Amino acid sequence: MWLGSEFCARHILRHCDTLAGLPAFWTREQHGEEASTWLLFTHKYDYLKHLADRYRSRAEPMTRTFSITETAITTSPPRERVLLLLAVALMESFGIQVNLCLDPAYRQLEGFVLDRQRCAIIANWVDIDAVWHVDVNTNKPDLQRYADALDHAQARSAIAAKTPTGRLTALAGLLDLDWQWLTHRCGELAAYGSAGIADPHSRLLSTAGVDRACGYVATVATHNG
Repeated sequence: MWLGSEFCARHILRHCDTLAGLPAFWTREQHGEEASTWLLFTHKYDYLKHLADRYRSRAEPMTRTFSITETAITTSPPRERVLLLLAVALMESFGIQVNLCLDPAYRQLEGFVLDRQRCAIIANWVDIDAVWHVDVNTNKPDLQRYADALDHAQARSAIAAKTPTGRLTALAGLLDLDWQWLTHRCGELAAYGSAGIADPHSRLLSTAGVDRACGYVATVATHNG
């Protein structure tokens, strides 16, 4: 998992200069094990921070669509659903608006970053036979296919709301998680620090993502929306 994820992150960052407009992201992580990489891999946290800093001055927020099946939700144990919600919270904490696409027709779409004006950066390591698959696609029909998927997800997001708080509470409901319990436990963990429970002994791993996500959930819980 680490090797494919790290290679895909480097591929995207390496080609960011080719993007003319604000990028939109499509990701295939739908289980807690896959989503936990955002919370625990050092390169994932650094990747999100780099993108947030790079596009912070734009008037519109970046968006990231998670493509998830209802079956994946209903068959996942609570602990995996919590990890998925925390991964989404981490995105939102960096100012990235998250959409959730439950339409199975789009499940086979590869992970990509789309610049509607020029190209799509393909970067996928989830649910494929190879360790990774990367490319840069400028084929007009493919770009339109990616744009249509993003438009569909934006218009029919299963967690559509105007605020991060609204999106996270909608996600908690969809995942059948007790929002009050979750925010309380996140507040406790954020105050204590997850490193006090599990301190990684590798530079490849970090608890920064977990701590930031938990702190963010605890903070937005005090806001309406």
